[in-house]
Amino acid sequence: MMSTRNTLPLAILTVVLAAGCAESSNSNTPTSVAEAFYEEMAAGNIEAAKSLSTPETAEMLDYIAATHCTEMFHTIAEGGASDARVDESSARVRFEQGGGFATVPLVKMEGAWKVDFATMMKAHMKPEPVNLML
Repeated sequence: MMSTRNTLPLAILTVVLAAGCAESSNSNTPTSVAEAFYEEMAAGNIEAAKSLSTPETAEMLDYIAATHCTEMFHTIAEGGASDARVDESSARVRFEQGGGFATVPLVKMEGAWKVDFATMMKAHMKPEPVNLML
């Protein structure tokens, strides 16, 4: 029979390991990735934000950071996520702050959620067909 003295360290180790696993499993949800992305952009940590992005989005971040006020990213990050719609390989996380909102698209790549602004921007930038008939 084990004494209380021998089981106490085992119980503490079990609780610590369980807490560590719970924390790491929540760090790759669409919401946690989107929130971390905005926090990194708000802090000016572009390289860290790139690591949370698809390769195509990462290529755009230097331009986005240079042309968008850091305060905008800070405001969005401060508000936190308000809603998430998730399916197997894509997600949209919505942030609301001060009457405005932002929707962050994410895709799952190699088991990790990544911010995917590039696909969203390409969809909005499709050229309209031009009618050349006069």
